[in-house]
Amino acid sequence: MKLRAFAPNRLSRRTQVALGVFGVLVVGTVATVTVGASGPSDASSTYATVAEGGVTATAGAAGSLESADSRDLTFGTSGSVSRVYAKVGRKVKKGTRLATMDQTQAEEDVATAKAALAAAEAAADGTDTTTSGAAAAGTADTGGPTVALAGYESAPTPSATPTTPPTATPSTSPRPPTPSSSPRSSGAPNAPGGSTKSSGTQGGATSPEQLAAKVTQAKNNLDQAQRALDGTVITAPIAGTVLAVNGQAGDMASASSTFVTIGNLDDVQLQATFSQNDMTNVRIGQDAKITLSADPGKTYAGSVTHIDTNATSSSTNNAQLVKYGAMIAFDDLPSRVLIGQSGTVSVTTASATDTLYVPSSSVRNGSNGAHIVRIRRGNTTVSRAVQIGVRGDAYIEIKSGLSKGERVVTSG
Repeated sequence: MKLRAFAPNRLSRRTQVALGVFGVLVVGTVATVTVGASGPSDASSTYATVAEGGVTATAGAAGSLESADSRDLTFGTSGSVSRVYAKVGRKVKKGTRLATMDQTQAEEDVATAKAALAAAEAAADGTDTTTSGAAAAGTADTGGPTVALAGYESAPTPSATPTTPPTATPSTSPRPPTPSSSPRSSGAPNAPGGSTKSSGTQGGATSPEQLAAKVTQAKNNLDQAQRALDGTVITAPIAGTVLAVNGQAGDMASASSTFVTIGNLDDVQLQATFSQNDMTNVRIGQDAKITLSADPGKTYAGSVTHIDTNATSSSTNNAQLVKYGAMIAFDDLPSRVLIGQSGTVSVTTASATDTLYVPSSSVRNGSNGAHIVRIRRGNTTVSRAVQIGVRGDAYIEIKSGLSKGERVVTSG
C-alpha cells in the first residue's frame, strides 16, 4: 500500500516540473516574437544604399516641328482670285508677289476718288472758275450757272450766257455810305466788293471751313480706295519658303481666310504642349533633349525659347485638362527636317551634382511638411527626418539627415 501511495506522488511532482519548464519555454518564445515585430527585418521589405552623384528633374512633352517665324497671309478685301504665283516648297524673297485678285473695280474706285479730291481742292483754293464754291462742293443747284467775279460774291444769273460784271452805282443817299451800311460789310451776295470769306452760308455760299472739311473727306475716301486696291495683292512680308496655298485662280477669297502660309525653314523649332503641373517648372533658356519620330534612336540638344501665356483646355472623362505650349529650338538644326514632323522633348528643369541621393520611393511625407525615410540598422528599422533638394524622375537629392552607405527602406 505504501508503494502504491508513493509512486503516484512521485510521478505527480515530475509532471509538475516538466510542465513548469515547458511553461517557461512558451513565455520565452512569445517574448522573442514580440520584439521581432518592432525590430527584425521583414522578408517583404526592399532596401537601397544612400549613394553620391547627380540628380536631374525633367518635364516631358510631345509636339511637332514648326517654323519659328511663319506668317498666315490673307487678301485685304474680298473678290475673285485672278493669279496665283506661289507654289508650296518654293523659296521667295521679301516683297515677292504671291497672289492677286481681279483689280478692275478697285482701280476704278481709286480713279473716281482722285477726281473728287481734285475738285474739292480746286473749290477750296478758289481756282475753279466754272462753278461756285457751293456747287463745286456738291451743294444743290440754284437754277442756273454762276459766275465767279473778283471782289464779288458768286450769284446765279437768269441766263445761260455769262453777263458782264455790273457797274457799281452810288447809293440813293447824297452822302457816301458809311462802313456800317456798305454792301461789303453787310455781306450782301450781289453787292460790289462783297467778301468771299464770310464765315456763314448766307445766300448759298460755302465757308472756307466747309470747303476744307470736304477736302479732308475726299482724301479719306481716296486712302480707303487705295487700301482696297492694295488689298487685292498678297506679297511676302519676309524671306522664306511657301508652306501652304489654299486656293487657285478663279476661286473666291476674302480677308477672313488664310490664302498663303510662308515660313522661315532656317529656324525650325519643336512646338510642344506641357501639362499644367510640368509647366510650373519650365523656364525660357532651360536645356532640352529633342527626339524626332523619324529617328527615335537619336536625340538633339536644344533649349526653351518661348512659353505661351495663354493655356488651352480640354475635357477627358469629366476632367478638365489644362496645357501650355512652348517652343524648343535646336542647338544645331538637323540637315533634313519637315514642317509638321512629330517629336518629343525632355526639358531639364532642375539638377544637382556631387550630392547624396536615394530612390524616390524611400522618401515619405510626414507631418507639418516633413520628409521621412526609414533606415535599417542591424536587425532594427528606425525613422529619420531628412531635408530634400531636387526631385528627379527616379531619385531625390538628400541635403541632410543621411550619410553615404546607409541603407534605406524603399518598400514594405
